[in-house]
Amino acid sequence: MVIPGEFSGLDLPTIDAHTSLDGLGAVELNNPTQDINGDGYFDSVTTTGEEAMQVWSDFDNDGIADHVKVVEKDGDYAAWEFHQHPDGTQEWVRTDEGTLGK
Repeated sequence: MVIPGEFSGLDLPTIDAHTSLDGLGAVELNNPTQDINGDGYFDSVTTTGEEAMQVWSDFDNDGIADHVKVVEKDGDYAAWEFHQHPDGTQEWVRTDEGTLGK
């Protein structure tokens, strides 16, 4: 389930490893705080809640998240990439999922 605004001070959707991101669309990534890919630019924000940690990343620095990874406290995880197609359509594509330790 996608729930906007669960984390104080952030306007990122809250998702878990089993969430379908169909229809989510573009997610603005304001004020990233980490340089995950080591290129010298802040590109990611990590959020945590009671059940999961999410890492939202904008590797092309256009202000829109293009990757999100989720790890739940029970070990379930998932990753998605955001695609903006030439015809104007957009979609999040799941690139990985599973359970840590299995």
